[in-house]
Amino acid sequence: MEKRGIGRPSTYASIIKTVVDRGYVEKIQKALKPTDTGEVVSGFLEENFGEYISDTFTAEMEDELDDIALGKRTYKKTLTDFYGPFLKDVKSKEKLAKATDLGAAPKEFRCPLCGGGMIVKLGRGGRFLSCSRFPDCIGALTIDGHEIKADAPIGSHPESGLPIYLKTGRFGPYVQEGEDDKKKKIKAPKASVPKTKDLSTITLEDALKYLSLPRKLGKHPETGEEISANIGRFGPYIVHQKDFRSLKTDDVYTITLPRALEIFSEPKKQRGFKKKEAV
Repeated sequence: MEKRGIGRPSTYASIIKTVVDRGYVEKIQKALKPTDTGEVVSGFLEENFGEYISDTFTAEMEDELDDIALGKRTYKKTLTDFYGPFLKDVKSKEKLAKATDLGAAPKEFRCPLCGGGMIVKLGRGGRFLSCSRFPDCIGALTIDGHEIKADAPIGSHPESGLPIYLKTGRFGPYVQEGEDDKKKKIKAPKASVPKTKDLSTITLEDALKYLSLPRKLGKHPETGEEISANIGRFGPYIVHQKDFRSLKTDDVYTITLPRALEIFSEPKKQRGFKKKEAV
């Protein structure tokens, strides 16, 4: 970055921390390796906003910011020159499909429905293979080649009696109870399948387990408000009112109300660095 005239040495650590925290790269010893998410985001930006992520643009912007600091240039002109064209570019691409493609799959993987080629896609549950003709063809495979039978019921819910399906969508494989009611605009309960799970081994018991989230554990004895357990973007957690606590060792599917109350009774760990008191 320094050789290309991008950023300041004092900002390099925070930049690296940001891309690691957002899951764009993973730190392996002293090296940074792009994640699947990082590759998708990078490819999308290169294809649609290449001008704004180029070394030349960044270096020139750095020079303009230096000129502002030195009083040689006004910040209003800099913002106007940048934001006008940038806003126009963003609006022209508002209808673009979400970036999920990671490129063509190896030729030995063929669509189980039409026999066509496959594309590696990134979903919430990780990578999977989708037919290159999607949405005209919904054939899909796990990343290791097992067929994902989207419309094959794996059983019925013991309480509602509705069929439970194993499906695949834009964000990867998931289980669904019943069907969406488009007329009433009611969506069927859905739950993502963990990315470590072999789809060929999913049972009705597994599906019911995934669909049990979010779990209501009970009411807090002091506030009378509900405590629930769920899995979010950053992993499993419990929540009471707006107090979220990550679950490090407890199982989100089996944690009990007493254990949740025990966790909430512990002081919440503060994120970031504690500010030094003024002397």
